[in-house]
This record gives sequence, structure tokens and C-alpha cells, in this order.
Amino acid sequence: MSRSTASKAVSEEQSARVAATASADSAKTAKGERARAGLKAAALRVLERQGYHRMRIADVTQEAGVAQGLFYHYFKDLKSLTVEVLSDFASASNDPEEIEKDVPRGDWYARIYAHNLVIVRSYAKRPGVMRCMLQLADEDEAFSALLRENYRNQLMWLVDLMPRLFPDVKFKKHQALMVVYSLAGIGEGLLREYFVNESKTLRAAKLSVEQFAELLSTMYYRALFLQNPNEKQLKYTRNLTAMVRTL
Repeated sequence: MSRSTASKAVSEEQSARVAATASADSAKTAKGERARAGLKAAALRVLERQGYHRMRIADVTQEAGVAQGLFYHYFKDLKSLTVEVLSDFASASNDPEEIEKDVPRGDWYARIYAHNLVIVRSYAKRPGVMRCMLQLADEDEAFSALLRENYRNQLMWLVDLMPRLFPDVKFKKHQALMVVYSLAGIGEGLLREYFVNESKTLRAAKLSVEQFAELLSTMYYRALFLQNPNEKQLKYTRNLTAMVRTL
């Protein structure tokens, strides 16, 4: 065997070893990511059932079906896991373009409804998690800042459109922002009382997610435009179009 042939063989062997090592590392990384994702998914379920203050590491690992010692391979402590899980939950479906992808152009009621539907579904599916988010926001400044930033981003699409939507208003500095924040408060208390606190008085209404989103959207639309949505788009709140004071 010539020297060049031998060198080529060695080089190919080294390349094969590197490739094998890279493949093994990739497999380990993929396995680790699956294990980490499994712990996060388990934590979300435990948070929903038990709440933030009652959750233990053993609860999470048992829910995930892994040894308790595995937890510390992926997370520093229970709080860091909780912050990451709730941050992911809070940031999910936060893209206006994605939320409005099926909304007809220029249909403002449908736009408002699409955003409210995302919010109501979150409350309806994970009321316990929503409670945990409020609790953690009171205790963790960084998480509280994240929630506020997400909330601001959810509103800015409308803030930016307000001057064009109402050109005759000639908004003062920051006024459009203040108006949108004021309107955004519509339904916040109702969502918490209905889904998180489970008010018996309110729950007696037995609203579906779609009915709840329609109610919020109708009231928001009325407050924003000082008129009712198109009756053809309404079901649960169609009768509210008659809720107009006549002098």
C-alpha cells in the first residue's frame, strides 16, 4: 500500500469516527430534548391540578414517569422549571398574523373575535395554569415583566392602527395607547371569575368557549366603534344589538 493510499484510509477512518461521534451526540441531544420536553409537559399538568405552591419535584417526575434524580440534569430547581413552562404557555399563540390568518380582510369584528377566542380557550383549557401565572407574577419580577411585555405586544397591533382607523380624532401623544389599554380591560374580571374562581353565579350561564368569546368581542366592538357588529355574525349576543338607549 502506498503512503498516499494509507493516508487516505486513515483519513476516511477518522472521518467515520467523527461522523459516528456526531451521530451519537445528536442522538443523545435528541433524547435529552425529549426528556426535557416530557418534564415540562408533566409540570404543566401538575400545575393545572395542584397549583404552583403545592407542586413538588417528585410530583413532576412521577407524572413524567422518570426517576427523580433525572430532574437536575435539565433544571436547576422547581422554580426555574415553572418559570420556563409558564413563559412558554404565556407566549404561545401570540402572533397577530397567525391568529388572524383565516380572518377576511377588513372584518373588524372577526379580528377581535379571533383574538378573544385564543384568550378564552386558554382560560377554559387551563384555568389552574392561569391562576399559577397570576401567582408567579406576584412573586417573580422577571416573569411579571415578561407577562406585561406579552400583553403589550398583543395590544400594539391595534394601537398602531388607531390613527388610521380614526383619522379625524387626531390622537394626542400616547392617547391611542391609553384608549386601547382601557378597552383591553373589558372582560378581564369576568374571565377570572368564570374560569379561575369558578363563580357559581356566573357558571350557571354555562357558556361555551365560542359564546364567551362572542360576548367579549361584541362588547369590545361596541366600545371601540360605538355601534353594533353585523347581526349576521352573531348568535349568542344577537339580541344585544337592541341594547341602545333612545332619548
